[in-house]
Amino acid sequence: MKRVEYVDRFVSDVFRTIDDEKWLFRAVSHSHAVSRFAYLLALRRGEDAEIAAVSGLLHDLYAYEHLDYNDHAHLGAVRAAEVLTLLGMFTEAEIDVVRAAVWHHDDLDRTDGPMDEILKDADMLDNSLTRPVDTLKPHEQMRFRTVMSELGIVQCIFNQ
Repeated sequence: MKRVEYVDRFVSDVFRTIDDEKWLFRAVSHSHAVSRFAYLLALRRGEDAEIAAVSGLLHDLYAYEHLDYNDHAHLGAVRAAEVLTLLGMFTEAEIDVVRAAVWHHDDLDRTDGPMDEILKDADMLDNSLTRPVDTLKPHEQMRFRTVMSELGIVQCIFNQ
């Protein structure tokens, strides 16, 4: 079994403890969408797709465990490292990459490392495709256009 499947099992077990239907739906749909987008972007950019998928699964885990988005990126980075250490399948270097990506995933107005940017873009893609685009902040719109162009999608929903 691939390591991402073990992380998915862990995350799914956490999600089963969520009693609030809206939080549960968001947890399952968003985490899996971000994981898949991150996997594809990592392949496109020549980065480790497995680590990208794992980062996507874990990026909001803290928020879903606590039903609270306050400082979830920084607290989530610590939680992601705990989970990967507990699973015992990841090197310290891989854990550090995931920790950094989760830590920075809300910093859309700055540029960080390659995996950080993959996670930011994957998170932004799901958020942009699940809410009205005109509610995006200017820096989110710019990032969205850039990623859509990178994917060869030039006629995007901004032009409609």
